[in-house]
Amino acid sequence: MVTVLHFLELRSFFQQEDIGKPFPVTIEKLAGIWHCTPRYAKLIVRKLAGLNWIEWKAGRGRGNASLMTLHADYDEILLAEVKLQIDKGDVKEAMELMNRYGQAAVKDQIMDWLSEGMGFLRQSVSNRSQDIMRFPVYRTIVTLDPGLVYYHFDAHLAGQIFNTLVHYDQNSRSILPSIAHAWESSQDATEWTFYLKKNVLFHHGRELTAHDVVFSLNRLRLHPDQYEASWMFRDIEQLIAIDDRTVRILLKEPNYLLLRLLATIPASIVPEEIVRKDEGVFGEKPIGTGPFQLVRLDEGICILEAFPGHFLGRPQLDRVEILIFPELDMGRLKEPNWASVMVSHGVQTKAQALKEAVIRDAQDWCDLESFFSCCNLLVFNQWKSGPHNHLKFRQALDQLIDRDQMIADLGGDRIYPAKGFRTYHPVLREVRARENEQLCHAEIMSLLQESGYQGETLRLVTTPYHKEDALWIQDRCSSYGIHMEVDVRDPSEFANRDCLPEHDCQLFGNVFSNDQISELEMYLQKNYFLPAFDEALARAINKEICLTLQEPDRLAREHHLAKIEVMIKENDAVLYLVQKKTLTFFHKSLRGVSINSSGWLDFHKIWFQPEALQQQL
Repeated sequence: MVTVLHFLELRSFFQQEDIGKPFPVTIEKLAGIWHCTPRYAKLIVRKLAGLNWIEWKAGRGRGNASLMTLHADYDEILLAEVKLQIDKGDVKEAMELMNRYGQAAVKDQIMDWLSEGMGFLRQSVSNRSQDIMRFPVYRTIVTLDPGLVYYHFDAHLAGQIFNTLVHYDQNSRSILPSIAHAWESSQDATEWTFYLKKNVLFHHGRELTAHDVVFSLNRLRLHPDQYEASWMFRDIEQLIAIDDRTVRILLKEPNYLLLRLLATIPASIVPEEIVRKDEGVFGEKPIGTGPFQLVRLDEGICILEAFPGHFLGRPQLDRVEILIFPELDMGRLKEPNWASVMVSHGVQTKAQALKEAVIRDAQDWCDLESFFSCCNLLVFNQWKSGPHNHLKFRQALDQLIDRDQMIADLGGDRIYPAKGFRTYHPVLREVRARENEQLCHAEIMSLLQESGYQGETLRLVTTPYHKEDALWIQDRCSSYGIHMEVDVRDPSEFANRDCLPEHDCQLFGNVFSNDQISELEMYLQKNYFLPAFDEALARAINKEICLTLQEPDRLAREHHLAKIEVMIKENDAVLYLVQKKTLTFFHKSLRGVSINSSGWLDFHKIWFQPEALQQQL
């Protein structure tokens, strides 16, 4: 690597010199290029000459120029080194090399090579065939501790590494056995008993027991300041390990959503002794019981391998390699010609590339279009004083943000104005009717005047994923005389709201999959909607939430949740902006392709049909 860097620095400096044509240079000059001593510069020259990358004819006498001839192809050296670093998993190093030394042509070659290697691969390892899925993501992995996950991709990966007591099937909307093979509850739903399967193994080989279950749930519920998801188990009075395979949960109040809560990622069962040993690094080195185990996680790559001892059966996929490109232009990666799986997730240029791939090979590609859409949201912070505390100001902001115009201006996968989480509910009829009343410029200015706005700066915080939307809103506000400051922060800061600077509003996206638990999560966690509620609104919402949890009928629960949405919309506490569509394209040789509630592919369900590949070849 060091020798390659020396050559790239040399060639970059002498980029005007022709290959194969000698030119004069002194050792002192080379020492300046490489920032080293003349003695070390001579060693570098000998190494480069030994590789036949250069030819060197020393000049006679101190200070006299020598003759150097460049022989190696600069682009080939760079391309080979970038490939080597990516194969090693040093993605950040590879991208830095490409951006520092690569011209447009070599960057295109590197992107072509990356694209050809993305998707579904079959490789021979130790004379055994391995099925590997490799794909890029354009985001960092913040944590894989299931109790701390905030972003949907982190939660998706945690779902491959861990299991919960029970499993929620989103298609049938039913609770299925997982770690627990059976359960029962008292008539008033305040006492629950779970019976655990035998021989459920953690990745490090130990059998899971009831004590791990008690520890896993207690660490959330007993530490609300550390775990945002602790609200899920605030109704638990006591957790008891009756024996190694029986757990009893006693509740303060009836909770008919307890089983659904126990099927969420934060409720994943973790090994007690591993977490107690070093809880701080557990998110980087997680150990669970899931179908995949983590074998590598660093700045540029995440590798999961199938866990042979998984109690529900070994996955058919052997390995998942996730290349992490948080700062890469998503449009530069081209879709491979076959056996690829990629998800657009809000990326305009990648979705377009996928569509082009389908057009080129329409007979062999399948497309799955789903609306686990990321709904962009503007959430006001009522815990801080500012112009946004006034209802009229929020109403003005809601009116001046023309969603249709935002979609027209920004395009991409922004598909339609967001009206809320649910497309329709009778409770929402009146508030939806008022939303259709579009105010003119003068009426919006009148609202601002009524709010008492005096030109104060409104501080908006967001992540790089939503920067484009934030700048559009900033420009729109400026045309109405509203001063807005946009602060783009690292995604990791949003996992814990206490890490964020003081701000008046926050712009982020949420994947809403028509799931009651996901909606409750939005209302009860301070890194979601909770700061948007003033004292009176928080009280009213909490009352409806208590009624929701104590209601056994799903439709009746939906009624309570719709009432909460009405209260939020009437207060303009949160502005729903635009819905974004998820597109997935995959080759017909892949089977078992399904999208989970987070909008991502379930790795453990995928398998490969080799006959389809043979036809393609």
